[in-house]
Amino acid sequence: MASTGSSSSVVISEPASSQVDIVVGLTSYNDAATVGRVAAAVRDGLARHFAGAASRFVLADCGSTDDTPVRARDSLSGTADILEVASAPTTTDLLELPYHGVPGKARALHGVLTTAKNLGARACVVLDAGIETVTPQWLQRLAEPVLTHGFDLVVPFYHRHRYEGALTKGIVYPMFRALYGVRLRQPATGEFACSSRLLDRFLDEDVWDREGAQVGIDLWLGGSAASDDFRIGEAALGIRRHHVHGEEALDLGTTVTQVVGSLFADLEKRVERWQRVRGSVAMQQFGELATETPLQSVSVDHEKLIESYRLAYRELRDIWTWVLPPRTIIDLRRLMDGPAASFRLDDGLWARIVYDFALGYRLRVLAREHILRSLVPLYLAWLASFIVEDRDSSEEDVERRLERLCAAFEAQKPYLISKWRWPERLRT
Repeated sequence: MASTGSSSSVVISEPASSQVDIVVGLTSYNDAATVGRVAAAVRDGLARHFAGAASRFVLADCGSTDDTPVRARDSLSGTADILEVASAPTTTDLLELPYHGVPGKARALHGVLTTAKNLGARACVVLDAGIETVTPQWLQRLAEPVLTHGFDLVVPFYHRHRYEGALTKGIVYPMFRALYGVRLRQPATGEFACSSRLLDRFLDEDVWDREGAQVGIDLWLGGSAASDDFRIGEAALGIRRHHVHGEEALDLGTTVTQVVGSLFADLEKRVERWQRVRGSVAMQQFGELATETPLQSVSVDHEKLIESYRLAYRELRDIWTWVLPPRTIIDLRRLMDGPAASFRLDDGLWARIVYDFALGYRLRVLAREHILRSLVPLYLAWLASFIVEDRDSSEEDVERRLERLCAAFEAQKPYLISKWRWPERLRT
């Protein structure tokens, strides 16, 4: 049994050769309903698109209580060497279930990447065994740019309803883009392919055992690649639909705390890098989205979002004054009146709000969880404004709208840098 570090271990069921071309890692947690289909799709993808390549499968289960590992092994039997990473979740993992619902995700992922490095893999592909929509083409679009075109990281780009992934669209993507200068629309690398060069970098990072690693690891790895000289691309994979494990979904406050908190924590770690970055560059995209595929209907009541914001303003205004400057509080007061149909939150104001919350998080002006949870109603205000402005727009118009939002985050970046360097200006 070879140690992989980070509380993981690797069990090799068959002798492996000294080097392979592709390692495919499947991370799973109670995914018996989907893991067989995912494994079959990956197996078919290797057969169709990488028939001459030496490949290995790594199963990284995070303590499933169903028969996920058995079904995975059954689907992959008779193909390539099958390796297993044991990554039982700790009590802390189970108490702090991540927004992606996979306890012990960082340890499982560390085991997959370590195994790929030990095998000398030219490319390592990581997929979530709970995704219902994986096809054989996913493997091709993720791995081929690494193996053939010299890319170091390839991250999916999915076809989504305009209101899906709103937290990523409204905060994570525009801020990540402004910080690191890469237009990576899905910065949290839940599924990805990486080169051997980036594999080494990932494993050398000190993120694996940091506080919050089980929650933030996907985003932190994206930040690691974006903050150095690595070639990054996007793969158009169509629709991503994850099956429901059956656990109660996390509330929005917890999700925002985990996701935005992970982003803010990355700011502190990579400050020397992002303060030097100006502007942003587009990512090369591999494949095209099949936009004719029908999306699930998503309905959001913008009037209820506006009412939630207005109620929160009355209750949280004094807390916001610890984070936001007086002129921003005045601007937010103006949103209290007027009809819902004309509700607007300016892009530049929204960018400065997010940046001020990042600064408040850094300076611990309040308990960090309180800071992040008090951001929720402001995020709801942004979402309501986005819906009011774009509910009758075409998909192309929505893309242009998001582009303007990202441009505002880039334009306001000097505001963040100035206050980061001279924090005494936080409340001016």
